[in-house]
Amino acid sequence: MNYQALYRMFRPQSFEDVVGQEHVTKTLRNAISKEKQSHAYIFSGPRGTGKTSIAKVFAKAINCLERSDGEPCNECAICKGITRGTNSDVIEIDAASNNGVDEIRNIRDKVKYAPSESKFKVYIIDEVHMLTTGAFNALLKTLEEPPAHAIFILATTEPHKIPPTIISRAQRFDFKAISQDEIVERLKFVADSQEIEYDTAALTFIAKASEGGMRDALSIMDQAIAFGDDHLTLEDALNVTGSVDAKALNKLFEEVVEGNVKSAFSTYHQFISQGKEVNRLINDMIYFVRDTIMNKTSNIESEFDALMHFELDVLYKMIDIINDTLVSIRFSVNQSVHFEVLLVKLAEMIKEKPESVQTVATTGVAAEPNNDVLLQRMEQLESELKSLKANGVTTATPVTQQTKRPSNKGGQSKNAFSMQQIAKVLDKANKDDIKQLKDHWQEVVDHAKSNDMKSLVSLLQNSEPVAASETHVLIKLEEEIHCEIVNKDDEKRENIENVVCNIINKTVKVVGVPADQWMRVRSEYLQNRKNTSSDEASNDATVNDESPAEVDMVQKAKDLFGESTVNVIDDE
Repeated sequence: MNYQALYRMFRPQSFEDVVGQEHVTKTLRNAISKEKQSHAYIFSGPRGTGKTSIAKVFAKAINCLERSDGEPCNECAICKGITRGTNSDVIEIDAASNNGVDEIRNIRDKVKYAPSESKFKVYIIDEVHMLTTGAFNALLKTLEEPPAHAIFILATTEPHKIPPTIISRAQRFDFKAISQDEIVERLKFVADSQEIEYDTAALTFIAKASEGGMRDALSIMDQAIAFGDDHLTLEDALNVTGSVDAKALNKLFEEVVEGNVKSAFSTYHQFISQGKEVNRLINDMIYFVRDTIMNKTSNIESEFDALMHFELDVLYKMIDIINDTLVSIRFSVNQSVHFEVLLVKLAEMIKEKPESVQTVATTGVAAEPNNDVLLQRMEQLESELKSLKANGVTTATPVTQQTKRPSNKGGQSKNAFSMQQIAKVLDKANKDDIKQLKDHWQEVVDHAKSNDMKSLVSLLQNSEPVAASETHVLIKLEEEIHCEIVNKDDEKRENIENVVCNIINKTVKVVGVPADQWMRVRSEYLQNRKNTSSDEASNDATVNDESPAEVDMVQKAKDLFGESTVNVIDDE
């Protein structure tokens, strides 16, 4: 057979060829170049991410006669022998089918013999988690006291099934799922190497469908190329995977949103007649809702907008319902019924929450359920107004209440901070405490960063202490939402107070004020203080050239904000 599958044809032959596992390849390459390799390694991670490929590259690099900077030359006799699989010193064992004690004892008996043509014997045991307990125990002694010429590489997709006694005797490398962008770049390289024309959308979909596995991506690509003609298209990739494109899914969701379940059933059965898989279809629906959430939160326009006018809570609920169906369908004989029930559930859920659908904003026409809700609210308001009039309450009362509300200037939420709490800080504030805190404030921020307190760092990043006393600290925060968090979230505030205590060795209570409101708050406080002092001075009937209120006011301002920032202007 002349043709070779793409995943075999483009198997990495050096560390540099490996995609997406730099943390593994760099470590192994450096260890080989410095001759500090271990006697045993555990390669764990998802399927198709390069565990066995890197194990073979490692075997070549460790035995290569002409290696450079930890990389195999792939030209010498040993490298070629390992690549072809004819080198007797590199032994691959499938633990799924050779998982007994006898097989491991056979390894233990032969490992003591010196390699025949290479410097090291390398044992690559794939799917090692399939070994029995007795086999693991037989392997344990060999890993504990291996011969100098033997290296073991244990590959597995389920490292939690390996006994801790084995793990503790080996260096463990956790392989990660390869990113979608890296897979697309590799697929482009493969297509260009094979002189295959392709649509970028097809490669993007294949990378998404492979779920982080390069081998799966190359297998799907190979299958799609065989299915289509000389040009790889998105339609070819969809057909071989049994998936549905976003346009068709958008149509299905439009029918569900409109409550046209019969039409949605017809669309679904059309998918099945085209050879689509139910499991894959449900997964595609989850990804569709997920993409809608991403577009909605990022304010990105999309042509597939069947769900864009829903609130996020409704979209979250949709994902939960679809995911529950995906779980239950795995144990079901009749998957089609479960999917039809899913369509009904989604349609009914949307009917129950009509107020969460922003149809007026998107289409300009209010949906019928929204009209019912508005009518109910209007009737409720009318009944409340009649009861108020019947009890002798006039409309003047709400007007007087409204005239008092504009005291909250700048459009800020008056719940973001409390003037009473701020006044408690300013009443006892002094320049020594604020100077000490300002001198050490950067240390407070750095302490939060170094201890990986990400939520606190975001709060303190653009903050500044503006007043302090022995017991309280007033912090100016750039964003109003940050101020509200500091004043209302007890846990966050206590965390900040603990950090401040660690730095200045003083227990204080933290109060927040928005940066754009601080000057107004300070002016109002000083004015209130002046009025209070004036009233007290008039009651004492004290007559001086300079009133005690003004003296107290000026001194308080200097104590709070420093003498250099306070200028006294004589009205005369």
